[in-house]
This record gives sequence, C-alpha cells and structure tokens, in this order.
Amino acid sequence: MPRFADFDASSLRRASSVEGRFPWRGQTVTLIQINAKGIVTQATRITEKRALLAQAGPKDLVLAAWPGQWSQDVFLVDDLKAAREEIG
Repeated sequence: MPRFADFDASSLRRASSVEGRFPWRGQTVTLIQINAKGIVTQATRITEKRALLAQAGPKDLVLAAWPGQWSQDVFLVDDLKAAREEIG
C-alpha cells in the first residue's frame, strides 16, 4: 500500500490549460515529482525532465513550476503523455 493513496491538487492550475503550449523545455521550468512512496525528485535540465516524465506513474504527483510575471506559478502535470511528447 502506498504511503499516499491520492493527492488532491484541485487548487492548482493544470498544465494542459495553458493557452498555446506549455514551455516544457524552458530553462526556467522545473518539474517536481512526488511518487507514491513519498520520494521527491526535481528536474531542471531537458535530460532530467525526460527521465522524470518517463518514470512517472499514474499514482505519482508531478508538478511544473514556471515563473510568472510577479510570482512563481505551479501547475499540475495532468497529461503525462502530452508532456512526454513535448519533451521528446
């Protein structure tokens, strides 16, 4: 049994809701993964982001931090398949 049964990220914007394309490959975008066992991983480089998304499973929480104009915005990565395709 995983330590976290479910994550409630309902207060976060979804990455798929960004107008145009989410800048997955952007240098200022950081991905954060919290897996079902509570292990936290961060990725800032393209190769790290690719690896994080490849290993992320359906029970993991994956977040994307992207600087906004006045504050840091955090998004729920709600479509892992689309994110994987964008990273390449």
